[in-house]
Amino acid sequence: MEDCKNLANCSFFKKYEQEEWLHDALKGYVNLYCKGKKQDHCIRKKVSKVLGGPEHVPVNMKPNGQPIIGTTDADWSDEVKKIIS
Repeated sequence: MEDCKNLANCSFFKKYEQEEWLHDALKGYVNLYCKGKKQDHCIRKKVSKVLGGPEHVPVNMKPNGQPIIGTTDADWSDEVKKIIS
């Protein structure tokens, strides 16, 4: 299976890749959602497709559609929240 074409430019991974406390979790997300069998289940990819580009995906949204630990979805647009509900 090919890697997700969005991986190299994914704002989520770019922002959090240097966070030591997230290293294992990010590795797991990459293995499942970016290089593995859940590529078609990535909520970030879905939001990007529906709203017309990755710039519409909240940076703190994990591939499963949940906000990263220590953050909330309070500043996510209503459009994003509707897509993931």
